[in-house]
Amino acid sequence: MDAESIAGLVGLGVGLLVLVALSVFESRSYRREHNGEGMMHHWLVQHHMLDWVHRKH
Repeated sequence: MDAESIAGLVGLGVGLLVLVALSVFESRSYRREHNGEGMMHHWLVQHHMLDWVHRKH
């Protein structure tokens, strides 16, 4: 591997780490602001996707 390939892989790794860190931070701050409701749950409720799921009690 030459130096450019190594630099590209390092850049890709750093970029993915930043993306994951920001996603975790955003998810935690969203839960804090919306009383524990997650983003996915909020989206599913807004688009009536949870109506399709029949829960067994």
